[in-house]
Amino acid sequence: MNLDEVAYGCEPTELLYLRHMDLSFGRATIIRIVPDKGNHFYLVLDKSIFHPKGGGQPSDIGVLKGENFQVNVKKVIDHKGVLVYWVKSNTGTPVLGAVDCELNLASRQLISRRHSAAHLIDHCLSTITRMSVQTTDSWLGEESYVGYKGILPEPELLKNVEHLARQMISSGAEITIRFLDPNEANQFKRAPNFERLPHLSQLRIVTITGCDPIPCGGTHISNISQIGELSLHHALQVDEHAYRVYFTVT
Repeated sequence: MNLDEVAYGCEPTELLYLRHMDLSFGRATIIRIVPDKGNHFYLVLDKSIFHPKGGGQPSDIGVLKGENFQVNVKKVIDHKGVLVYWVKSNTGTPVLGAVDCELNLASRQLISRRHSAAHLIDHCLSTITRMSVQTTDSWLGEESYVGYKGILPEPELLKNVEHLARQMISSGAEITIRFLDPNEANQFKRAPNFERLPHLSQLRIVTITGCDPIPCGGTHISNISQIGELSLHHALQVDEHAYRVYFTVT
């Protein structure tokens, strides 16, 4: 399916999850419906509590319920500022108009815990190696990892990173979010993921208390104590310029 055609003429989606990550229920309006194969559809809503795939995050999943229909949200895609939902019908056929939105909260919470853990790993890796770090990529679905520029640290150093991260999780620290105008971005150009930021009208800054602030468009928990048990279970050199640290939270 050509997403240009699906999203054509639609206003940018209002991204509710950026300011209200605690929302697991919401109400929106379906403004575009494009049938796909079988009982699948592409939908565009005017606003979204669902985070799309991007920034290393898998998309949120869940359910949309309207009058005489219910669909499962299988994937949400950000197409030039318009969020496109790929859904599968459970009951009936989706129609334009009001719809109740419900996140799969267990999936959202797990992804948020992993995302906050990734930021903590950035901080702990920089602290232990006494060097600033620059991320290359990340993935917060299964086989979660954070990728970094450079040469893979020695195993003992990574063990120390894990130990420091676990200590910090045990002590707990709040995670706060604030918004700045884009012209204030220069002060964050050394942040680990600055070059990979999505284009937003405002710069969204996520800060773990005691750590450097990081520009980020993803979802997070409110305190790192909610991460749970963090394990850096293996790492590998991807090429001569980059490596990945794989981790789990339980």
